Amino acid sequence: MTVRPRKPPSAPTPRVAARNEANAELAEAVQPRRPTSTPTLASIVQQQITSDISHGQLLPGTRLEEEELARRYNVSRTPIREALRQLSALGIVDTRQRQGVVVAARSIEHYNNLLEVVADLEASSARYASLRMTDAERQKLLDLHQQMAKMEGHVAAARFDKANLLLHQLIHEGAHNDILANGIVQMRMRTLPYTRMEFIRERRRMEKSYMEHDAIVHAILRREPEAAYHTMRIHVIGAAQVAEDHTARTVL
Repeated sequence: MTVRPRKPPSAPTPRVAARNEANAELAEAVQPRRPTSTPTLASIVQQQITSDISHGQLLPGTRLEEEELARRYNVSRTPIREALRQLSALGIVDTRQRQGVVVAARSIEHYNNLLEVVADLEASSARYASLRMTDAERQKLLDLHQQMAKMEGHVAAARFDKANLLLHQLIHEGAHNDILANGIVQMRMRTLPYTRMEFIRERRRMEKSYMEHDAIVHAILRREPEAAYHTMRIHVIGAAQVAEDHTARTVL
């Protein structure tokens, strides 16, 4: 029997590469900061489905068939079933009579309710970080914030976006409250279907975000919990306006 050599895998196209990178960032964003165990196959599939919803690959009202999803993600139906159960608990998918499991419809009112909770949780994280961060953690936060000031131009948009995510994660960790940190993770997961993961590309938006970060970071460094709370809450609410506009165009 002749064994034919396998062809080396072709390099992904720029579009596929960009999507793979975005999916990896999404998976990282929705993981607890201090995981207690190795992610299960069901949790990985859950992240992939959520990513496809947030990127518009699975639209609201789309019926999610276990067999079709198993082929899509190259897994058995068991992790698919568990992933759908987890997504149903988060309100990302709905289980309907006769229709089965479908991607949940998007509502501006529901999004605003989620946003209020996320903003309060993030603000509480900043408050506790101002009281509990170690000197080393404060220095790491300041160093990252100062690096972000040097990111300019369209090319730096992706770097700024990643740094923005990291800055928030440093504050979550600095609060030294795993229950709060994981609560933020869960609530952020609920908002993902409402937005597409797009970089902060406009220069004025990058500047505005940096100025808001500046107020948050220095409130934390000065150990001013109430200032840290209120500046973070304003920042989260303001940063969500673009996402809210996108949601309005989608559901109306």
